[in-house]
Amino acid sequence: MAQPRTPRKRRGDRASQIAETWATSLARRELGEGLPAIAQDLEMPYETVKTYVKLTRKALISR
Repeated sequence: MAQPRTPRKRRGDRASQIAETWATSLARRELGEGLPAIAQDLEMPYETVKTYVKLTRKALISR
């Protein structure tokens, strides 16, 4: 007897969402917005936004 097919996972857009968040947080920071304001608007912890900005800058420098 054949096994029932399980639904395949759809290709998620998690990576693109993360990249967009990194870019948004860096762009807003470069425009002079404070990290607390960015974190509040993105509904993310301050430390996470701070890390995203730091990692994005580092990635851009290494290119």
